[in-house]
Amino acid sequence: MIVRIMGHGQWVLQPEDLIELNELDRVLEQRVQADDEPGMIEALQALGDGVRRLGVEVPEDVSVESDLVLPDVDVSLADVRELLKSTSEYYGLIPDAESDLNEGDEESASL
Repeated sequence: MIVRIMGHGQWVLQPEDLIELNELDRVLEQRVQADDEPGMIEALQALGDGVRRLGVEVPEDVSVESDLVLPDVDVSLADVRELLKSTSEYYGLIPDAESDLNEGDEESASL
């Protein structure tokens, strides 16, 4: 799976990395539901940090399509709320770990 963080690049993540990211994503959803904008920014930062820590950065000279796009921390609470509404009812910004959404993703595996 390839995740883009707006304005910061792309990272290749393995399906097992989603387990930890799902926990961070749940915190983000809770902060949005509570109308806690500072908490939402903190949770979004933690989610981005998790992607950077767990993933392998895609070189800038490699052009690949992202499977997921995460906003940067300069996003508003209203924008994240809309983004969460636009995703499947089964997950927040990050697909559930048990999903086989991108297992066998050849493009990710080749990076």
